Formats: sequence, structure tokens, C-alpha cells
Amino acid sequence: MMKVFGVFAALMVLAAAPASAANWNVDQSASKIEFQYMRAGTPTDGMFARFSGSGRFDAADPGAARLSLRIDTTSIDLFDTMASAFATSAEWFDSKNHPNVTYDLTGLKAVDETLYEAEGRLTIRDETRPITARINLDVTSEGATASGKLNIVRGDYLLGVGPSAAFVEIGPEVVVSFDLFARPLR
Repeated sequence: MMKVFGVFAALMVLAAAPASAANWNVDQSASKIEFQYMRAGTPTDGMFARFSGSGRFDAADPGAARLSLRIDTTSIDLFDTMASAFATSAEWFDSKNHPNVTYDLTGLKAVDETLYEAEGRLTIRDETRPITARINLDVTSEGATASGKLNIVRGDYLLGVGPSAAFVEIGPEVVVSFDLFARPLR
């Protein structure tokens, strides 16, 4: 359900700047982190409403790009009040003990003019794993837009462990899609 974590990878791209190194802040109001998972064999959508991030990018050295993204696990929205509350429970995100999912970009590799391979580390419930995603990046003087998708294996992050697994059929993967907008700090 809460497979939206992969979204973080996308944010790293947002740290892009025109010709020289620049610092960026993710504009939550102009960004989206959404996900889709299988629930009882049916594709089901969700999103995170609150997240923040900042980073640094130098177009001349994308390998030195950095981004730190934080997603508030209590802001998960499964478009069903009971399901959303359950997603924050100890068997899923365990929001009481793990209020945030974090993504830390460790570098970008240019594939072409607007496509990058982003490498980073995703942490959910104290489980940290390396993650790589392809991100489309468009940078202007007004801001940077990063978009893409990635698959997350929920078992890698201990999501959906415990007795509820016997009653709720959730697929093993979550597809996270993101459309993030970052503004340069001036």
C-alpha cells in the first residue's frame, strides 16, 4: 500500500541547475508523489500529501548531485479513511516509530540531454536499500521538473508484515510515479 517510497529517487533529479552549481528546494504544492499497488488482484492508487526536499546540482558534474527528500508517512492517502489509517499501523509504515521515509541521492549519470540515471538510498522503517531510477529532467531558470516511475518491493522494507497479511491480499511490488518541481534558491 505504501509503496510510494520510490518517489524519492525522482527528487534527486530536481537538484539540476542551468550552467553552474545551484541549490534547490522541492515545491510540494507543484509536485506529486503517487503510487499503485495490487489489492486483492485489483490495481489500487494512493499518494503522499506531505513531503519536502532540498538538493544541489552542477550540470558540469552530475555525479556530485545531492538531494535529501523526506516523506511524511502519516500523510499517506489511499482514498479510503480506514485503509489510510491502517497503512500507518505497526504492520505497515509504523508511523508512530517511523514518521518519515527518506531518500538520499548520491549521484546522477546523464543518459541523454534530459534523461538521467539517479542513484541513491531509500530508507523505510529503518531498512535502507540502494535504489536506481531513470528520471526525465527539465531545467529552466524558473525551476526544475523531474518525473519518472520505479518499482519498490515492499518486503524489502518490512511493509505488510504481521497478522494482517493473512487477511489483506497486497501484491509484492508497488509502482511509484512522481512529478516533482524544485525552485532554485536565490
